[in-house]
Amino acid sequence: MKGLRFDMEGMYFCCFRQPTSTSVMLTYPVPPFTTIRGLLECAMGLSRDSYFLQDKVMIGIEPVGRVERVTEMCKILKLVTRQTERTFVERFPSAPMFKTFLVNPKYRIYLVGENELMEEIARKLKDPERVCYLGQSDDMVDISHIEVTDVHQEKSALVSSVVEGVHEDCEVVKVPYRFVNDGEDVEMRVISVPRKLPAELEEPVECWRFDTDSISLI
Repeated sequence: MKGLRFDMEGMYFCCFRQPTSTSVMLTYPVPPFTTIRGLLECAMGLSRDSYFLQDKVMIGIEPVGRVERVTEMCKILKLVTRQTERTFVERFPSAPMFKTFLVNPKYRIYLVGENELMEEIARKLKDPERVCYLGQSDDMVDISHIEVTDVHQEKSALVSSVVEGVHEDCEVVKVPYRFVNDGEDVEMRVISVPRKLPAELEEPVECWRFDTDSISLI
């Protein structure tokens, strides 16, 4: 199996909306695995509900640098109209009042899968079939440093990526991992986002070696 790594940077602002947030739109600190697969499938020209890569690639995420978060007042973007049998029209705001943004977030993404698939994804990232975005549809993304490389498995306590489970000195979040039941439901995974990389864990975990970096893939 081959490994693929690339850098992706959100241009200006980015938001990975937590679905349970309402009046305050909160963001995950890293792109969910569903978001990354969606970006890859968009580059490959696949349909929105293909879920082609769900069981074909493992993904590792390395936050690059410190990412600032800001919360700003939102405009009321839309009014939802509901009409009763009595033709009474009620208008009410349905958009959040506050939104949390990540400012110029940058991540190094690691993939492991079959050799031909890694080569195909690398080609499509360099020349995507459709315009790619990160998070919401108006969040521009810059993808660079695309490289297919040899990898091997190992166990390491020094890890340069987010790690599944709960670990010390990390931000612990539950993120969307994959779609199930034909897209009706989402499987969630608990991950730890280290406050400093590489992170030294109490116990070694299964990793993949990319040159000098040990990456936990999920």
